[in-house]
Amino acid sequence: MANLCLAAVTHLRGLFLASDGLNYEAALIAARDGVELTGFSEGSVLTQNVASDLADENVPVLYPAVYLYSERMDNRLIEKFRKFSGSVAVMADLRVSGERFADLEGQLARYVEAVGAVLGRSRGSWTENVAFDGAYEVRFERIRLGGKNFVQSARVEIELQAHE
Repeated sequence: MANLCLAAVTHLRGLFLASDGLNYEAALIAARDGVELTGFSEGSVLTQNVASDLADENVPVLYPAVYLYSERMDNRLIEKFRKFSGSVAVMADLRVSGERFADLEGQLARYVEAVGAVLGRSRGSWTENVAFDGAYEVRFERIRLGGKNFVQSARVEIELQAHE
């Protein structure tokens, strides 16, 4: 069953790093709003569940960053004769950092908008056993010390339907 989580996280990373993924959407939003947004590299889209302060202390972190991981599985046995049929929650933890905290909220909101645009185009079957109906929830965190001075994050919880 854990392979459902891994498959979902891997697929989401591919969506974000695709040519029409996060960088494409962020560039459109930046042009629309007349601002600069730093793009994401392969090294800043990670499949890890690690707290930002721990990451900052132990490895060089490229900002903006997005950490992808599976948060929970809910086996509701919707399809009676399967080992697993229910939901898988995948998290996209977006993090921005900067010298002035006044700029962080606007940056983070634009990156969240880019994530929403990528997800909006990605409804349907992700793998043979995992599908996305378009539902997600965003939680914005407070600005705190960390990163290159200040860091702020938003957690995007993506609800997937899965069976095995």
